[in-house]
Amino acid sequence: MDKDTLSEWSDGLIAINGHLGSSIAYHLCKFVDDGKQEHWDNAIEEAAWHAKTFKHNKKGEPRFYIELQRHGVEKQELINPHLIRLARELDLPLVCDNDAHFLTQKDWEAHDTLCCISMQKQKSEENRLKYSPELYVKSSEEMESLFSDVPEAVANSALIAERCK
Repeated sequence: MDKDTLSEWSDGLIAINGHLGSSIAYHLCKFVDDGKQEHWDNAIEEAAWHAKTFKHNKKGEPRFYIELQRHGVEKQELINPHLIRLARELDLPLVCDNDAHFLTQKDWEAHDTLCCISMQKQKSEENRLKYSPELYVKSSEEMESLFSDVPEAVANSALIAERCK
């Protein structure tokens, strides 16, 4: 979604940004790859734009959160400390979330098989798309354990859920 559309329709929305497909992560991945300050500065600029566009509501509640995910995806794990640093520097709240492609961890094998069928691949092929087995719906206890170092991120996910209708 482009920034003009986000600006036009941001009222009343809660936004999160930080997963690998996000604009902030794009810049942080480049920063992790080469350490150039310009990439960090671009990530800061992107986060600041989102914070301004999704400013606090009339009740003073935040509407923009820096998102953390922990699925065992290497690149995400590499940018997570930078996402935390960015949130701290800009005084933005953190939120954890969990992509879910299947219901339970036991369902990974069936999901993997369905992906192979849809992509016309053999399970034995090494260079095929494989989703992390961690992409299942986790319990609140699992999420609390995964994010024990940033308990506010867990608390904020519950606060967001309470605000949604």
